[in-house]
Amino acid sequence: MNEIPIVFSLNSYTFASKLGPMRTYVWNEEFGLYDMEIEPQPETSTLLGLLVRMGANSYRAIEVAYGHLHDTTHGALREIRHVAEISRVELASLLLDFGDLSTDDPVRAAADMTMYKQWIDIAAEAGFSRLRLEAGEARPDDAAAITRAADRLLELAEYAKPAQIWVMTENLGSLLSTSDNCLKLIGLCRGNIGFTADYGNFEKDKYKQLADVLLYAETVHAKAATDEAGRIDAEDYRRCLSLTLESGFEGSLSLTYLGDADPWPKLGEMRAFAEEILKVTA
Repeated sequence: MNEIPIVFSLNSYTFASKLGPMRTYVWNEEFGLYDMEIEPQPETSTLLGLLVRMGANSYRAIEVAYGHLHDTTHGALREIRHVAEISRVELASLLLDFGDLSTDDPVRAAADMTMYKQWIDIAAEAGFSRLRLEAGEARPDDAAAITRAADRLLELAEYAKPAQIWVMTENLGSLLSTSDNCLKLIGLCRGNIGFTADYGNFEKDKYKQLADVLLYAETVHAKAATDEAGRIDAEDYRRCLSLTLESGFEGSLSLTYLGDADPWPKLGEMRAFAEEILKVTA
């Protein structure tokens, strides 16, 4: 089997319990605006420190949850860009896990689009290559919602184009909870948005649906299933990696560990599986 181009990436959600308070936007239905909720977390590491450690361990890309950007001032964003550059770590994706591109509420839609465009500007200043959005929480059988989500993704992709930010979505949330809907939305966007495939998000017919969407994936959230003790389900992980190989995937493989054990040894374990099955090295 020939080697395929793979970049080993990490997902900041892996370190959520170490990167300090998690700030998230929550839609306030009564007032038609966003509130911010802050989930207390210890700060035993920083995003800048994480970038340095990643570079030293040959992880060449990172996906960052928006809630881990604690400071979005010009100086702070320039510092992130600088540390990423000297650490040789690509700021691969900024992950936005708020909003609902599928909504039929015009107030909500307007607020979401304004916020998304502000975060595209933030992503551009920090030096991110991509911005990943959830398509929405409409029911999977709502065909009109898929069209709404596609139209708004295309608008955001056009807005992001001058900044050279590539807008993406993922098999995430109710609307894209099936591979059929993922493929419908990809088709409606006509090659103008990207797609991230996540190993852990399909609840039914996981492997069949994952195989469907991996064919279109530009990045992969290589999320490990774990038991209560934080041990990785090696059989499941290896099978997901095998599907990735069979799809011909080339791109950023974002190792994601959400168990309770120390993440660094677990990431090493996941990387070893990937190197074995995908037949690549750093």
